[in-house]
Amino acid sequence: MIFDPFEEIKRMQERLNRLFEEFERIGPRTIAVETFPVDVIDEGDNLKIIADLPGFNKEDIEIWVEDGDLVIKAVRKEEKEEKTENYIRRERRFGEVYRKIAIPVEVDVDKIKATYNNGVLEIVLPKTEKAKKKVIKIE
Repeated sequence: MIFDPFEEIKRMQERLNRLFEEFERIGPRTIAVETFPVDVIDEGDNLKIIADLPGFNKEDIEIWVEDGDLVIKAVRKEEKEEKTENYIRRERRFGEVYRKIAIPVEVDVDKIKATYNNGVLEIVLPKTEKAKKKVIKIE
């Protein structure tokens, strides 16, 4: 495989175009969309994605695959109280967090599994046979 810098530039341009299209689709908002840290681990037959999403309920988290990307979105709704609070400081945020992660190999979308425990989301994406690394023995 020969490294082609123009192919890399083309891929970057496509990713930027998708990013701008996503901003246009979302439109202007009053709630800031924030991001969160993720680890992407190649386990041979699977890709594992681990994301820190503390303070969310699993019902507030959405995961889907779109155009070769894994998308994770979580919404934390502000609890409304009837009485007025006298906050001295309010740092807890409410709103939406969103992350789009490029999947570098083909995965079996029907076999993706996700678990959420103690604020940590783990997603296992099984690779297709075509995407698995095959070692060729030299004779």
